[in-house]
Amino acid sequence: HGTHNAETVTACESFEWHDQTYTESDTYTYAYENADGCESVDTLYLTVFNPVHTATTAESCGSYTWNGQTYTVSGDYTYSHAADNGCTQVDTLHLTIHNPVHTAVTVSECDSYTWTDGNGQTYTVSGDYTYSHADANGCTQVDTLHLTINNPVHTAVTVTECESYTWTIGNGQTYTVSGDYTYSHADANGCTQVDTLHLTINNPVHTAVTVTECESYTWTDGNGHTYTVSGDYTYSHADANGCTQVDTLHLTIFNPVHTATTAESCGSFIWNGETYTATGDYTYSHEDNHGCTQVDTLHLTINNPVHTAVTVTECESYTWTDGNGQTYTVSGDYTYSHTDANGCTQVDTLHLTINQPVVDEITVETSDSCYTWNGETYCASGDYVQTFAAANGCDSVVTLHLTTSVGVDDHEATLVFLAPNPTQHITRIIGLDTDPVSVELHDMHGKLVMKGTDTELDVTTLPTGMYIVKVFTGDRIINLKLIKQ
Repeated sequence: HGTHNAETVTACESFEWHDQTYTESDTYTYAYENADGCESVDTLYLTVFNPVHTATTAESCGSYTWNGQTYTVSGDYTYSHAADNGCTQVDTLHLTIHNPVHTAVTVSECDSYTWTDGNGQTYTVSGDYTYSHADANGCTQVDTLHLTINNPVHTAVTVTECESYTWTIGNGQTYTVSGDYTYSHADANGCTQVDTLHLTINNPVHTAVTVTECESYTWTDGNGHTYTVSGDYTYSHADANGCTQVDTLHLTIFNPVHTATTAESCGSFIWNGETYTATGDYTYSHEDNHGCTQVDTLHLTINNPVHTAVTVTECESYTWTDGNGQTYTVSGDYTYSHTDANGCTQVDTLHLTINQPVVDEITVETSDSCYTWNGETYCASGDYVQTFAAANGCDSVVTLHLTTSVGVDDHEATLVFLAPNPTQHITRIIGLDTDPVSVELHDMHGKLVMKGTDTELDVTTLPTGMYIVKVFTGDRIINLKLIKQ
């Protein structure tokens, strides 16, 4: 009989039977001759299990646990294990490990710090602070802030001073008014330190008292001293605030003037409402303007002035040199009141007689260029004066009206005149239509006493009398009479 074997097999992935490899589950037969030469058929009931080889792709932060194993490095990992059907299953892990950057920053700040690159919080106390957040890979990144907060010392000083205070440990400024002042500056940590000065300025009252007294004054509200001389006195003392208060005494001491007046008067003298006509010593006690008792003494001399009279006869004019110094040209009685040697008003009288000189005129016209008159030769037209003795003791004045070949423009002369005339001081040439080339002033003897080109003549210093003014204007000569008073 043929052999009929039946075999039921379970295999993983493949099974080799009679030198044949099978990878699928099925029923397989194998025909052969057995040892007896009979045809035999073996049957294989085959079940093939194909294990699932899984591939897992994973990303993790820091580490990843797979099949009980923890991985911290990116890579491809495998895991062989028996499947439920007993086959060896190989699983693959494609692993990416993201290691988050744990940053640490060290910061030193004043008063407070806002962690803008961190959690955005503001811290006012030194310490280590963390900030957990997801990074770009979704991992938890922990940042650390090592923070030092420097709190500047805001000092406050309270000061009380007199008049002024210089804040030497502050801003160095000097203050004269009470108030709160601040000084901002960088401390050793570079922080802004604000110091405060609570300042009280006490201004001492510098009192001033004005006192008027007779002879002496005791400053009882001051230093207690007694003063006999006017002046400004000071008293320094500590006031209620401990400041130096300086009090000032403006003192006027009136010492009654016991005056002794020596007076000379003419005829009588009025003193303190009393009229005295006799020489002597008189006293008067009264309260002066300051309320002090003043005793005045009058040593009085009464003088009686002498009234003199003088009689004088003169020619033309007379200057009363012993009197008022004035010059008179008219006869009459004149008085001069003045103070005599005793200071009295003395009235002097001048009985004056003025005799006028004899005046005569001669007119000469000549075709000659020169003319001789009483020993004097004149070569220009004009008026010339010579003086002789008259019977009344005064001068006899003769005027020569001379016309030579070099004549005077009479029409011109009628338009030109002197003003004022007579004069005691200044006279002016009026009516010229051009500036003079020369101006000459001659006395009545023909003597040149002044020469110039000005149309204003100052004759203040010249003696009184008559003068001839010659005005030269190109080819003309204008002769004008001037009377000096």
